[in-house]
Amino acid sequence: MVRHQVRRSEGRSVAQYQIGVDMGGTFTDAVVIDESGNLWADKASTTPDHLLDGLVGALEAVAAQVGVSLDVLLAGCGRFVHGTTIVTNSIAELRGARVGVLATEGFGDSLRIARSPRSDARDHHDQLNVPDIAPREAILEVPERVDKRGEVVTALDMDACEKAIRHLVEVQRVESIAVTFLWSFLNDTHEQLAGELIGKLFPDVHVSLSSRIYPMIREYERSVTTVLNAFTAPKVARYVDEMTEALTRRGLRVPVAFMQASGGSLSAEEAREVPIVLLDSGPVGGVVGANELAKELGIPNVITGDMGGTSFDTSVIADNRLTMSARSYVQNLLTGLTKVDVVAIGSGGGSIGWADPRGLLQAGPQSAGADPGPVCYGRGGDQPTVTDAMVSLGFIDPNYFLGGRAKLLKDASDDAFRQLGKQVGMSLEETAAAMYRVVVASMSNAVRGITVERGHDPRVFTFFAYGGATPLFLVDICRELGIKQALVPNASAVFSASGLLASDDLRVPSKSRFWTPGQPVDDVNAVLGDLEDSARQNLRTSGYADDEIVVQRFGDLKFQGQIFELTVPLPDHEVDQAALEELAERFPEMYEAEYGPGTAWVDAGVVMMAVRVEAKASTRKYRYEGGSVANTAGGQAEKANRTVTLPATGEQITIPVFDGDLLAVGRAVSGPAVIEKKQTTIFLPEGSRGVLDASRNLLIDTLL
Repeated sequence: MVRHQVRRSEGRSVAQYQIGVDMGGTFTDAVVIDESGNLWADKASTTPDHLLDGLVGALEAVAAQVGVSLDVLLAGCGRFVHGTTIVTNSIAELRGARVGVLATEGFGDSLRIARSPRSDARDHHDQLNVPDIAPREAILEVPERVDKRGEVVTALDMDACEKAIRHLVEVQRVESIAVTFLWSFLNDTHEQLAGELIGKLFPDVHVSLSSRIYPMIREYERSVTTVLNAFTAPKVARYVDEMTEALTRRGLRVPVAFMQASGGSLSAEEAREVPIVLLDSGPVGGVVGANELAKELGIPNVITGDMGGTSFDTSVIADNRLTMSARSYVQNLLTGLTKVDVVAIGSGGGSIGWADPRGLLQAGPQSAGADPGPVCYGRGGDQPTVTDAMVSLGFIDPNYFLGGRAKLLKDASDDAFRQLGKQVGMSLEETAAAMYRVVVASMSNAVRGITVERGHDPRVFTFFAYGGATPLFLVDICRELGIKQALVPNASAVFSASGLLASDDLRVPSKSRFWTPGQPVDDVNAVLGDLEDSARQNLRTSGYADDEIVVQRFGDLKFQGQIFELTVPLPDHEVDQAALEELAERFPEMYEAEYGPGTAWVDAGVVMMAVRVEAKASTRKYRYEGGSVANTAGGQAEKANRTVTLPATGEQITIPVFDGDLLAVGRAVSGPAVIEKKQTTIFLPEGSRGVLDASRNLLIDTLL
C-alpha cells in the first residue's frame, strides 16, 4: 500500500497514529492507536444539527488523552476510518432529501404496491406500514422499454424525459432523483442518458441510477435500494465534503475511509456517491472488531451486544464467520443490500420509560437521544430514561460520569421516576428497577431471536458486551439465555470505533447474469471480468498495489422455480464450461449442507441468477498490546462502597466499587460488585466473577 508521509512538527518526526471514529445517535466515539500498541479513547456528544461539531469534539477529547493538539494528532495519522449512523438514522426518522423518481412508463406504482407485504398479525388483509420515501406526485413515468434480453424495444423519449426532470426539480422541488428503468441491469443505456440529462440541466441535483446502485434482477428491491440511496445522498455528500475540508485544514494528510454494511471500508468519495452502503456502519465496525478479538483469544462462537444511547445492536459470529444478511429489510422496505446481520431494537441508554393505557411500564423505542438526552444530563429532558434508572438505582455514580468530566443530576432522575411511578402504581425505586428488568427482557429476546430462532444454542457462545451501557446489564442477559461466559473488551465504551480499525478495504460489486447448464459461459466470464476490473481499479485509487489485492468470485445459484438463491464460490480465474457444469452438479450437495438433508430440489434443475466479486486489500493494523497510556494499572483499585438497589429484588445493599482502570491484570472481582471505568460501568451480580486478562479485557463467569 502507498504509505503517506508524516508531516514533521517542531523539528522532530511525529508518531504514526490510526484513528477510528464511530458517530452514534447519542455519542461520537474516537479511538487512537499508535505503532507501539498504545490505545487512547474518548467521546463527545453527537450534535445532530451540525454533525461535524460532535466529530471534532470527540477528536479534540482523544487528542487531549494522547497529550497532543488535534492538529498534531491529525498530521501524524496514517489511517482514519469512520463509522456513522447518518444513513441509518435518516431512514429510521424519515428525514432525508425530497426524492423524485423516473420510472418506465406503466410502472410508476411499483414502490407503493411494495409487493403487498403483510404483517405478522392473523388478519391477512392487514398490510404492513411501508414508509412513503418518494411521494407519488414525484414519481414520473417516461416512455422507454428494454426487454429481458437487454434489447431496446422502445427508445427513451428524450423530450418527455427532459419535461419530467424539469417538473421534478422546478415544480416538485426535489433535491435528488432516482432513475429506475426496467431491465437496466442488462442494458443501462437509457439510464445513462437520463443521468447525463439531469446533470446537464441541474448539476446540483444528486443522481442515483439503479444500474449503478444495484444492477440486479427484481424490480422492487432494485427500486427501493436506489430510492433510499437518493433519499440519503445529499445529506451524506454535504457531511463528507464538510468533514474532509475541515480535517484537511487541521492537518489530516490521508483520505478518510468509511465502514460499509458488508464489513469492510471504502473511500469517502464512494461513500458520497453510494451512501446506502453505509447502513449500520458503526455497529458493523463493532462486530468486525469482536471477531478479530475473538480470533486472538481463541473463541470461535460469539454473540455481540452493543447498547449505546438509542439502541441495542446484536449479532452472531459462528466459527469466527460473520453472519451475513442478503436482501435486507430497512423500515419494512425490502432492499437488495447484503450486509453484516445486525439486529437493532430500541433499547438504549436514552430509551424513554412510559406507561401504556393499561398502566404497565414500557421502555422505548422512543429515545431522548443526544439532545435533550436523559433527565440527569440537565439539558431539558423531562422523561425518565434507562440511564436515569441506573443513576437512581445507584449503579452510575453521578459524580464520575465520563470519568468525572460531566456531573449528572440524580435528584432530577429521582423526580422523573416518582412521576412515572404514580402512573404505574410503584415507588421510585420499584419503577427504576422495573425499567431495568424490562430492558433486560427486551435485549434477551433480541438475542434469542438471532440465536435460538435461527438454530443456534446460545449456551455454547461467549457474550461480548460493549457500548457505553451493555456492561451494566450483561450478566442478567446471559442468565436469561443460559450463557456461561461473557467478555467486556478494554475500552468497551468505544469498542465499535476501535473495531473500525480492524477492517480491511473491501469492494463487493455484483450483477445479474443468467446461466443454465448447457449454455455458453462467455457472457458469465465477461461480466465477472468487468466486475473484477472495476473493484481492482477502486482499490488502486485508494492506494493499493495489485499484489496487495485478493479477489474471490461467487455465483448466486438456485433450483428452477425457487425464489431465493444461495451464494457459492466460483473459480478465481476464468470459468470454463466444464467447471461451471461441475458446480451445477455439486449444487444439491452444497445446498443441503446449508439447509439440511433432503431439502434440495434435485429434479428441478439449477440456474445461476447473478455473479459477484469480493476484492479485499488488507490494511496495516496497529494491534493493541494492553500497555496503553490511558489504561495503566497501578494505585488503589478499591473505591468507597456504595448503596444500590438490586433490580431483581428491590433490596437495598451496600456493595464494593472498583476502579477498572486501576485493577491489576489477573485480579478477580466477585459479585455483587461494581467496576467503574471512565466511560462505562460494569455490574457483577451475586454469583458472577470477572478476571482481567493481559490485554485488560474482563472475562466474566456469569453462572458460578
